[in-house]
Amino acid sequence: MEILPPWEPPMSGSDQQHLFGMLDRLRATFRYKADGLDIEQLATKLPSSQLSLGELLQHLALVEDEKFTYFIAGQRPEVLLGFTANGREHFVVDLEEDPENLYQRYDRAVAKSRGIQQSVIEERKLDTGSGLAFEGKHASIRRIICDLIEEYGRHAGHADLLREAIDGRVGEDPPFDYLPAWYA
Repeated sequence: MEILPPWEPPMSGSDQQHLFGMLDRLRATFRYKADGLDIEQLATKLPSSQLSLGELLQHLALVEDEKFTYFIAGQRPEVLLGFTANGREHFVVDLEEDPENLYQRYDRAVAKSRGIQQSVIEERKLDTGSGLAFEGKHASIRRIICDLIEEYGRHAGHADLLREAIDGRVGEDPPFDYLPAWYA
């Protein structure tokens, strides 16, 4: 019997297990695609795009913080506020920055989100209203998770193209033995 990696969705499970399993698979895939690069590589852009892997690391750290910390947990979004307080644009990579800062910012945001995710799972709160409101209606936590899965789906595709252009790394998923820093 083959054992699946911990970030892989279950072969059979509940709606909640599949949603969060799919999110973790996309997180692991994205992190693998961005892993192990220097700051110049993280800032590399294709002629047809304004995106880089470093910018996507920063953007997804901010999105994780916004969706989980702010919309779901109702807490202060530290990543977002960190960028705005310093007058930084999250879609700009500072070539003077240590690349480990980008990785750590992303990994901390995902680890924090997964902690909030665990409380959602334990309390069975997927259909609870979130802090995101539109025309007086609050989106459910399930909707926020689906939006985040969509966000990762788009950016995992971008990461595929960017990484292949940088050093030729290709592949659908990370190797089975790959464990992102945020996985605990």
